[in-house]
Amino acid sequence: MNELEFCLKLKIEASVLAVWIEQGWLVPDSTGFEQQFREADVARGQLILEMTRDMGVNEAGVDLVMELVDQLHSLRGTMQALMAAIGQQDQETRFKILQSLDRHG
Repeated sequence: MNELEFCLKLKIEASVLAVWIEQGWLVPDSTGFEQQFREADVARGQLILEMTRDMGVNEAGVDLVMELVDQLHSLRGTMQALMAAIGQQDQETRFKILQSLDRHG
């Protein structure tokens, strides 16, 4: 969706969106002269609104939460890649890996 659609969906002003982008809380895709937003951006925007409008979280708090969200997303991707790599191993190796994880979990 484009900037206007995004703002209408979240019921925010374009100036608010510009601040979010400037802060790095949202990183839209750029195609030509227009920025494009995904459903994940909408979810991030809703989280930002809940924190700032509903809970009174300041910019530093939003920075921290958004950084943690990004780290969690990265960790999830890493775990998916690890599980895929484990799944490509032979049965004996998979068993040893999972057994080792059980001892540490």
